[in-house]
Amino acid sequence: MKIIAIALSAGAPHKGTEPSSSKRVVFNDTVFNWQKRAVNATSLTLVSGYGHRSGDFKSICENLVVNDLWETSGSAYSAALGLLSQKVQTPEDCTVFIYYGDTLFRSSIVEALKDSHSDISIAWDSSQIKAASSKTTKKPELVFVQGNKLQRAGELPRYLANGTFVGLVCLKGKALNQLIELLKDGHQTYKEATVADLVEFMRSIGFGVDAIDIKGDWAEVGEDLDLVRFVLGTKAETLSRLRQIVTKSQIEDQVSFDVSQWECEKSSLISGIRDKFKNHSLIVRSSARSEDSFTHSNAGAYTSILSVDPNNGLETAIEAVIASYQNQQPDDQVLVQPMLSGVIRSGVAFTRTLEQGAPYYVVNYDETGSTDGITAGNNNEHKTLIVRRGASPAQIANPELLPLLEAIKEIEDLLSFDSLDIEFAMTKGNLVHILQVRPITVRKSDIEASSRACLGVLKHAEDLWYKLSKPAHHIAGQIPLYGVMPDWNPAEIIGTNPGKLAESLYKYLIMDETWATQRAEYGYRDVRPQPLLVSFAGKPFVDVRASFNSFLPVNLNDHEAETLVSFYLNYLKLNPKLHDKVEFDVLPTCVGPSFHRWEHRLVNEGGLTEQLVDRLRHGLLNVSRHAIEHTHEYLLKVQKLQERIESRRSIEIQRQQKMQVTIRNIRILLDECRLFGTLPFAHLARSGFVAATLLKEGVKEGWLTQAAMDSFMASVRTVSHELTDDAKATATGVMSWTDFVARYGHLRPGTYDITSPAYFDDPEKFLRPIVNAALKADSDHQTDDYGCWTKERTVFFENLRSLGLEYSDKRFEQFFRDAIEGREKAKFIFSRNLSEALDMLRDISSEFDLTVEDCANLSIHDLLGLSESTLSKREQVEHLKAEAGKNAVQRKLASLCELPPLLTGIDDFYSFELSAGVPNFIGSTRVIAECMHLHGTEQHDVNVQDKVVLIPQADPGYDWLFGQGIAGLITMYGGANSHMAIRSAEFGLPAAIGIGEQLFKQLSQAQEIELDPANSVMRALR
Repeated sequence: MKIIAIALSAGAPHKGTEPSSSKRVVFNDTVFNWQKRAVNATSLTLVSGYGHRSGDFKSICENLVVNDLWETSGSAYSAALGLLSQKVQTPEDCTVFIYYGDTLFRSSIVEALKDSHSDISIAWDSSQIKAASSKTTKKPELVFVQGNKLQRAGELPRYLANGTFVGLVCLKGKALNQLIELLKDGHQTYKEATVADLVEFMRSIGFGVDAIDIKGDWAEVGEDLDLVRFVLGTKAETLSRLRQIVTKSQIEDQVSFDVSQWECEKSSLISGIRDKFKNHSLIVRSSARSEDSFTHSNAGAYTSILSVDPNNGLETAIEAVIASYQNQQPDDQVLVQPMLSGVIRSGVAFTRTLEQGAPYYVVNYDETGSTDGITAGNNNEHKTLIVRRGASPAQIANPELLPLLEAIKEIEDLLSFDSLDIEFAMTKGNLVHILQVRPITVRKSDIEASSRACLGVLKHAEDLWYKLSKPAHHIAGQIPLYGVMPDWNPAEIIGTNPGKLAESLYKYLIMDETWATQRAEYGYRDVRPQPLLVSFAGKPFVDVRASFNSFLPVNLNDHEAETLVSFYLNYLKLNPKLHDKVEFDVLPTCVGPSFHRWEHRLVNEGGLTEQLVDRLRHGLLNVSRHAIEHTHEYLLKVQKLQERIESRRSIEIQRQQKMQVTIRNIRILLDECRLFGTLPFAHLARSGFVAATLLKEGVKEGWLTQAAMDSFMASVRTVSHELTDDAKATATGVMSWTDFVARYGHLRPGTYDITSPAYFDDPEKFLRPIVNAALKADSDHQTDDYGCWTKERTVFFENLRSLGLEYSDKRFEQFFRDAIEGREKAKFIFSRNLSEALDMLRDISSEFDLTVEDCANLSIHDLLGLSESTLSKREQVEHLKAEAGKNAVQRKLASLCELPPLLTGIDDFYSFELSAGVPNFIGSTRVIAECMHLHGTEQHDVNVQDKVVLIPQADPGYDWLFGQGIAGLITMYGGANSHMAIRSAEFGLPAAIGIGEQLFKQLSQAQEIELDPANSVMRALR
C-alpha cells in the first residue's frame, strides 16, 4: 500500500499584518520533519503558501507545489493542487494523508486513521472548541461527532459543535477515487473552501467519515513552546520520542509502563523485560507525571535503582521506585533500560544558566564512571564546563566535550527550544548517551533581549582585555592575567557582582593607591601609579601582573624583575587552580622556613640563575625583617584612628543629629579611614601573612608541631574573642547593653555594602542572640594545651634565627601576637569609619530623593561630587537617578555574564572549565551536622547553633557566627590566610575556606554535611 502525504503550509496572514510565529516555524524543517516521521509516507508533497518566493521551502521537500493564489484561496484549494500533482493512477492501492503544516500529531494517530474501516477518517479534539481569531482571517474549523462518526464539519455555530477539527485527514478507496475525479473536473470550485469544508462535502454525498478523538494530544504551532510541549512528556515518553530521530547521540531502548499496568500485569511486564533485555544489567528509573514540567521540577526527588539483575531483584526494584512517588497517580510511569557500561564521564548539561537564563551551556560532569554522581550530589570530584553561545569549536575549553555539545545543539534544534536540562553519559570513543531531557523550569520573559545585551557587555570586556594586554612602562611581564582572589581578594570582600558604591569605595580606600603605597613602604618594588582593580563585564578582577610586580623586593633591577614576573605569571597560567593561593604556591613574598623549596623551583623549573635567586632571597629577607621590626609601630598607628573615633561623640548621638550630616563630613570620615585605617591595616595584613608563613612553614619543616601551632592560635585574643567575652560580660551584667551595642553596632555582613544593615540598625535582632548564646559558650580558649606552644617555641625561634632573622624570643612572640591580633583589630577599627560614612550616605541620599538601592548603584565620586556641583538640586536629583538607573541595568547585565576566577586569555570570555575548588582546610575535628546556607539579610532570623554554616564571603561582618555555637564553617571565597581562616583557627572550629563557586553551589543544596579537615574531606550526606 502506497502512503501519500500532502502537507499544506501556513496560509496568508491577515491583510496588512506580518505572518504569525507559527508560519515562521513552518518555514524551517523542524515541524515539517516531525510530521514526516509521524506519517512515514512513501511519497510526500509540500504545498507552499506565504513565503514561497524567498525559497524557505526548497530545502525542506523535493516535491514542492506552489499555490500562487495563496492570498485568496483556502486550504482545500492547496490540498487539491497537492493531490493532483501526485497523479495517482490506482487510488485503490493508495492511502492519502492531508494535514496542515502547523499541526503536530503522533504516529499513533496516523496508524489509527490508517486502520479505520471508513474511506475517510479525520482527527478531532473533544477537549477544546476553537473560536475565531481576531488576528487572522482563518475560519474556525469545528466538528459535531456522535459515536465516532462525523455528523457535521466546517464553520459551525458553537452550540452545534463538540470539538475542533485537528487538520489531519486520511483518504482511501472509493472516496479517494471520487475526490480525485471531482478535483480534476473543477478544483477551482473549491478555491475558497477549507479542508474541513471538503470533508463535509464528501460526507454530504454519502461517504461515512470516522472521527478519531485525539483528546488534546496534538499541537498547533503558534507559540515558541508549542513544539517542545508536544515532544516533552514524562521521562519515558520524551526519551522514546527522541530516540528514533537523534543522530548525534544515542538513547537506550526501553520498556515503560504506568502504575495501573504494573498492578494488573506485573508478571507479563517482568517477563517482557527479561525477554527484551535478556541477561543485561538494568536500571529501573522513575518517570512520574509530577517529576518535571515547565513550571516546576522534582529532579532527583524520586528513586532510580542501578545495576539491577533482571532475574533477581527486578520486581523489588520496580516496587521501590513506585513507592518513592509522592501523591502517587495511576498514570505515573516506570522506565526500565539497560545499564551503560564503559562510562568515562557523566553529568547534567543546562542550555542556559539556571539562575539568570543567560546564553551559556553549563555542563556539570565527573569522570568517576558513575552515571549518577552529579545528579545524586554524592561526590566532590565534579567539573563544570561553561560555554558561551556562539563559541567556536576551537574556543571550547575541553575539546573532549565537543561531541556532547553537538548532541545538545541537535536536540535544541529538534525541539526549537533552548532552555533545557539534559542528563547524559559518555562512553569510550566519546559516544554520547542521553539519559533525560526536560525543560528548565524558570524561563525569563525578556530572555532574548537580555542575552543580546549580555553578549554586548562581553564584547566590551574583550575590547578592554586587548587594551590592557600591554603593560604600563614601569610594570614587568608580558602576560596579562586577572583574577578575583590573588591579591586583596575582591570576590571575598565585595563579591563578584558588587554595586557601584561598594566597588568604588573599595578602590578609593585600598585598591587605587593604598595597596601600592603599603608595598613600597614595606620594602617591595614601588609600582605606583597603578590601580590594582579592573572590572571586566562588571566583575572586579585583580591585575595579577601588577600584583606580582609589587611583591618583588626593592633591590632587584628591571631585567631581574622581568625574568621573575614572567616565570610567576607562566606558572600561574599553567596552574590556574592556585589563583587563591598565589603567596603559598606561586611566588614567595617573604623568607620563611621553606624558602629553600622556592629556591629549588626557581632554579630547576624556572631556569633562573643562583645569583638572581640569592638576590631575591636577600631582598625578601629584608621584608621579613621589616615585618618583625615595624609591626608594633603599625599597630600604634591604627590606634590613632581609634583615639580619633573615641574623641567623637557616640554613634547614637551622631545618628540623632541627621540634619548636620554633610558631604564634607563623609569625605573627612573616608579620608581619615584611608590615612589612619586602611594603610596601617594593609601593613598589618602583610605582617599577618608573614607571621602565618613562618608558623605554617615551621610546621611543614618539622620545626614546630601542628599541635603547638594550634595551641598558639588558640591563645591569640582577637576581636572575635573580645566579642564573645563582651557578650558574656553583657549577659552577666558586667557590661551594659548600651556599651555593647556602641562597641559592635557598626559591624555589617557586607562591610562596603550600603544595603547591608549594620548591627545597630536592629541590635535586638543582630546582637541580642550573641549575648543570649554567650552563657552557653566557653569564651576562654586558653587551655592546658597552651603548654605545647611554650615547650616548642624556643627551638622554633632558634631555627628562625638560622634564616638570618636575629631577634630575641620575646621579640618573635610579640611579633606573632601583634601581627595576627593587629590585622583583625585594624579592620575592626577602620570599618567603624566606613560604616558611619555609609550611614551618612543613607541620610544624604534621602535628601536627594534617592533610595538605598539607588545609592548602592552610584559611585562614591558621584556622591562626594554633590558638594562641588553647580547644578540645581532638581538637576542633581535627575542626574543621580539617571546614573543610578544606568548602573543598575549594567549590574543586572553583569550578573548574566559568566567569567572564570582567573582570566588567562581572550578565549576565557567564551569558554572555561571550573574544577571543584581546592579548599583551605582548618582544624582537626571531624563533624557531621545539618548545614545552613546564609545569604542576604535574613540570616539573623535563623538558628545556626550546631550547624555547619555556608557563607559566600569571608567578611568580618560574619564574626557574630563565632558566638553562636556553630559546628563548622564553609566559605565560597577566602584564602588560607583570610579573615575567616584565622578566626576558625583561633576557635578550633572545623572549616573549609574558599571552596570555589561550583562546589559551594553543590553543597548549598545539601541538608547534612560531613566536614573532616584533617583528612581533607567535605561532602554532602543528604
